[in-house]
This record gives sequence, structure tokens and C-alpha cells, in this order.
Amino acid sequence: ERFGITPSIQHYGCIVDLYGRAGLIEEAESFIASMPMEPDVLIWGSLLSGSRMLGDIKTCEAALKRLIELDPLNSGAYVLLSNVYAKTGRWIDVKRIRHEMEVKGIKKVP
Repeated sequence: ERFGITPSIQHYGCIVDLYGRAGLIEEAESFIASMPMEPDVLIWGSLLSGSRMLGDIKTCEAALKRLIELDPLNSGAYVLLSNVYAKTGRWIDVKRIRHEMEVKGIKKVP
């Protein structure tokens, strides 16, 4: 604002992404909670991606839940969470996510 630029949701998304890439997931979550606007798909997707890189399943699940509320057919979110489960050997959860995608008619985009 000091430079005559009003921060948009994209600016906030970049900050969340940077926190995630730096491994600062708690800071990213605090930042999201303090945003003056409602987080959108971009914000939750950035948090999901950052927490996936760290193998933070709890945050991945929370971000996916919020992302699905906003975009129920977002195949990328399901695939990211499935990949986190696979990376940590949680094959039952991988199967559950893939089944959920099948039931909802969500196709993995190549």
C-alpha cells in the first residue's frame, strides 16, 4: 500500500507459496488466518503444495478439505494428497482417495 499497490489475492498466494517453499508451514497458516479476505483456491493450493513438500500430512489434509469446499472437482488436490500418502507408505489412504475420486467422477489430468 505504501507504493500505491493494493495487495490482491495473488499477492497473498505468493507469500503463502514462499512460506511453504521455505518450510515455514505454521507461518503460512498464521498468515492465511490474518488475511483481510477469504482464502481462495490459490491460497489453499499453495498451502497444500508447500505442506506436501515437507510430508506434513495433517496440513495437507486440512488444506485439501478447504480446497474441496471451494472446488469439489479439483483433481490436482486429490492427486497431491494421494502422492503424500504414497510417499509415507499409507497405501490404504491412497486407495481411499483414489476411490473417492472414482465415486465423484474426478479424473486425474495427465
